[in-house]
Amino acid sequence: MYQWIFICGIFFALYNAWGIGANDCANSFATSVGSGVLTLQKAVIIAAIFEFGGAVLMGSHVTDTVRKSIVDIEIFNSNPGALMFGMLCADLASAIWLTLATYLKYPVSTTHSIIGAIVGFSLAYGGKNAVDWKRIGFIVLSWIASPLLAGIFSFGIFYIIQRFIFGSKNPFEYTMVLFPILTFFTFFINVLFIIYKGSPKLDLDEMALWKCMLISIGIGAFTALLAQYVYLPYVKKRIDGNENQIENGENPIEMLEIRTNSYIKANKTITIGESNTDEEEIVSIRVNNKNYTYDNSKTIEFNINESKKYTSQLENEKLNTEVTELYKNAIDIDKKSDQLCSWLQIITACFSSFAHGSNDVANAIAPLATIYAIYKNGYLSDKADVPIWILVLGGVGIVIGLGTWGYKIIDRIGKELTKITPSRGFVIELAAATTVIIASRAEIPVSTTHCQVGSVLGCGMAGGIKNIKWSLVRGILFSWLITLPFTGFLSAALFSFGYYSPYSDYIAPFFNSSGVNMSSFDSGSGSIEL
Repeated sequence: MYQWIFICGIFFALYNAWGIGANDCANSFATSVGSGVLTLQKAVIIAAIFEFGGAVLMGSHVTDTVRKSIVDIEIFNSNPGALMFGMLCADLASAIWLTLATYLKYPVSTTHSIIGAIVGFSLAYGGKNAVDWKRIGFIVLSWIASPLLAGIFSFGIFYIIQRFIFGSKNPFEYTMVLFPILTFFTFFINVLFIIYKGSPKLDLDEMALWKCMLISIGIGAFTALLAQYVYLPYVKKRIDGNENQIENGENPIEMLEIRTNSYIKANKTITIGESNTDEEEIVSIRVNNKNYTYDNSKTIEFNINESKKYTSQLENEKLNTEVTELYKNAIDIDKKSDQLCSWLQIITACFSSFAHGSNDVANAIAPLATIYAIYKNGYLSDKADVPIWILVLGGVGIVIGLGTWGYKIIDRIGKELTKITPSRGFVIELAAATTVIIASRAEIPVSTTHCQVGSVLGCGMAGGIKNIKWSLVRGILFSWLITLPFTGFLSAALFSFGYYSPYSDYIAPFFNSSGVNMSSFDSGSGSIEL
């Protein structure tokens, strides 16, 4: 029965997963790319690994995202075929909205997209009584609560770090001292997030809070010791070595590796010229607003060619006068201290990407899982296991979306909203993860996208309101506002066109192999909790 719905559901789920990858999972590494810690190519590769791993390994609880009693599924007990068709319409409506939002470079909530779509076809089928409006009210509340809370956390954390560490007389020394503590909290928060939102198959979602805390504290303490006795000595040795190379005029390769401090270094980063003598060529390099001169022109030229692509990227960004002016308003941070935080930023981004894959893959495959369960069993059941191939399908779609259009949202969040450096990126990711944990504990349905954007704004505002590009903020807020109505109306329209069409006699053969209209299908009982 309804084989065509099942087949179409596979393609629509893949399409929706692509949209999620393009729009939502770009959030995880947007700050890492924006700060210059990672190139776009490296970010895509790392994100693909962690997104896919999270989706496949821990995505078995994916139906939790839509199983929030938003819709009274009992109305479909006598007509499960209608639910199948509705889920098909929901996946397509959500995918279309994500495509449009990503094209316009608006980071929206993929969770709200699929929820709005499910509400839409449910209203078309069962009327206003089919929807739990109280639950919808909680979702609307999250639009305000999640970005506001994340912004407050981000603002507070960065303000304290800026005031007592970066604003001190010896910021690098202070950062070295406090770095193990920052490492502890980074791993503690992110491990707690992963465990707390873990897979039922691993019994992580049923683990007592004190056990989650104990495991998180243990991992945090272990990584703090590694940071103290392994990472810090290595970083200090490397930074000191780079400084000695510059002072002695030796190999400047490391200084040509423009991976941190974002786009400020693009201003006359590298210039080459000739001296007044015929004996030697003089190479002038501007790094961290200081000029250095070398006579080893061949070495310099080689390394310039190696860094050509990334330097070009920085120069293109310099052409954007709005971004350049925006960055000028940002507070300067000690470069060595900022570099020290790059490792924490990458780690936090990896955690975030893994968690996103495990949680938000639901937004694409939960409708397909429902379709498959009805297609396989012929009736609604209380529980529907998600086959591994559906999880893989969702993971593949997310990875493809990130690799194709992910750069659009990365540009918007990581580069255009405010200036992001490694330390700022670390604070943003940590604040967003903390917000999600607190909201989940309070059973508030927050969006990771909203938390991420709110955290970016909070961190940016710590340096003043001029450090935020407010015209973009207004557009993002508008996209959040219309997400639910847009996907809801589109899903309802698609469902109504197919289910209530005046030409249903002509299209009825497409609903099932027997040529029987969906409304006549009545088999089994029970419910799927959505």
